[in-house]
Amino acid sequence: MMLRLYLKPLLLLLLLAAAARPGQAQEGAVLYAGLIKSKGYVVGSPLSASGLHRFEGDTTWTHLGWNTPRIVGITYDPRNPDILFLASGNGCLRTMDGGASWRLTTDWRITETQDVSVDPNRPDHVYLATAYGVWRTTDQGETWAEASHGIPSPSSTYTDAIKVDRTQAGRVLAGTWGGLYLTTDGAQSWTPVGPRDVPIHDLHQSPTNPSVWIAGTLDKGVLLSDDGGLTWRFARGRIAEQSIYGVAIDPLEARHMAAVGWDTGVYVTTNGGASWKRHTRGLPSPHFYEVIFDANIPGRIQAATVEEGLYLSDDDGRTWQSAGLYGTMIFDLIFINRGAP
Repeated sequence: MMLRLYLKPLLLLLLLAAAARPGQAQEGAVLYAGLIKSKGYVVGSPLSASGLHRFEGDTTWTHLGWNTPRIVGITYDPRNPDILFLASGNGCLRTMDGGASWRLTTDWRITETQDVSVDPNRPDHVYLATAYGVWRTTDQGETWAEASHGIPSPSSTYTDAIKVDRTQAGRVLAGTWGGLYLTTDGAQSWTPVGPRDVPIHDLHQSPTNPSVWIAGTLDKGVLLSDDGGLTWRFARGRIAEQSIYGVAIDPLEARHMAAVGWDTGVYVTTNGGASWKRHTRGLPSPHFYEVIFDANIPGRIQAATVEEGLYLSDDDGRTWQSAGLYGTMIFDLIFINRGAP
């Protein structure tokens, strides 16, 4: 019924493969992926290089860090792109040197992490979404404290997505299985926003208009906000019936959005969610887990199928071409600006 619940018991048994993406090297932001090779895996086989990968700009993906099959969230310190935080199965991983060395910053209390987000206005503050609520660090992961006050347990503590509002320090939105919650005091307290008892899978803020947010839900399609996450509305049409695992907003145009999930194809809107077009032609599967707009090539959409590879489109989904990574499950994609101060 729910792909996430079905996959979790299998994740530690799977492999990751790095494959090629066609095209020329791009300057600017660099693409990172947390992925795992699940297609054709035989139980008992040894694990190969798995976890975080970085696209090198020609045909190469480089494995970074620990050999772990579950990297589901990636973020970085805007002051220094060599400082990365990863939400992994065992806790929060951190590198201070671009991936040359790593440390598990959390202890036995924190497991089944789902997402991670750095506060760009207070980069030492990092928020971690877990199956058991929200945790927070104020010292770059040296120490962690539980920070779920106001999120009721157990119905809502399972937190799949967490994102810091870049316009205000300490303002954070969390997507839980009981709906959306907002804090304005650095996770000391949380308040419900939007519809209740709607499980949230993914959550993003527009890079150009910080008032615009999008969330992917279980069985209810997409939620949209135009007031910084204070109020939310469901997108109408066929998308309203879908389970959406990945959502994205164009870094150049807030009204240009995409959404994907199980048996959805790729949904695209160019009018802020007023209407959506569903695209499946040219794609090997209707099942997707992640989607992102390219930070280097305006308008390009990259969508990660379930085990059939990464696909890209430069015409809003009307045509697609393979970008490699066949046989993988891609849990997260992020472009990191290597020129960040």
